Amino acid sequence: MKTRLMLAVLLLLALFVTACQPQGAPVPADPLEAVKAIADKQTEVKTQHMDMNMALNLKLDGLTGDQAQAAALFKNFKANLNIAGDVDNVKQDAALKGDLDLGALTTFITQGEDKLEFEVVKTGEKMYVKANVGDTAGEWQEQDVPLPTDTESKDNPLNPEMITDLLKQSSKAEKLADEKIGDVDTYHYKVTLNPETLIDSLAKMAQSTGAGEAVDPTQLDEAKKFLKDSTLEVELWAGKQDLLVRQTKVHFNLNLKDLPDMPGATALIDFVLTNTASKLNEPVTITAPQ
Repeated sequence: MKTRLMLAVLLLLALFVTACQPQGAPVPADPLEAVKAIADKQTEVKTQHMDMNMALNLKLDGLTGDQAQAAALFKNFKANLNIAGDVDNVKQDAALKGDLDLGALTTFITQGEDKLEFEVVKTGEKMYVKANVGDTAGEWQEQDVPLPTDTESKDNPLNPEMITDLLKQSSKAEKLADEKIGDVDTYHYKVTLNPETLIDSLAKMAQSTGAGEAVDPTQLDEAKKFLKDSTLEVELWAGKQDLLVRQTKVHFNLNLKDLPDMPGATALIDFVLTNTASKLNEPVTITAPQ
């Protein structure tokens, strides 16, 4: 009797401990539906710290004459951009620092500096920019930035809804091995997007910012034609407990043949963007520089 009582107590204790453990957020078994569910959850991200890297590789071939001379710097061109800082998605404010390396072009643009270094602070309807080059090197430059309307807000790159809408239009998704990002256990997915969808989204964003009149439908169709052999993949690492994205990797690969007005010329473009998010929904203070 005592043994049964002891087992019953141990069983109740085990059930109690299990119930107290944090449970993973439910995620659909179908990868495409899981990605859509994760995308919807990103509207819950109000603030975050971001560490982003963008790497671009460009290779031009088949150029002749004046074209080859004019594009000599881009025959094998590489660029690298790093940005880090805090973002307030609700206020659409940010305080960011970064550096840009344009390879052989860097020295020419920066007048001798190894990299273009910059800081950007946006708070309310003001934006402040400081760089290490130019006539105002090391000085903050202020400019007005009107707050977007509700419609424009959705197309603002600082607003997660833009990325959310893109992810929900994924054409294919697959589940990869779970990984840990920082100290967070995450689900890992890779989705394939239709490049034409990206073109339409960029055109929509241009229109919302007042540049839409310059977007020619004929040019859009031409751009889509050149994108037919391209690939656009996005990897997501979403926290198991809350489905909030801790890391995103975008890989865009484009192989262009017979460039416009350049018969026989080709361009290989490889673009990789990796963004790691931390301190999600923790308080951030973004103020104008003194």
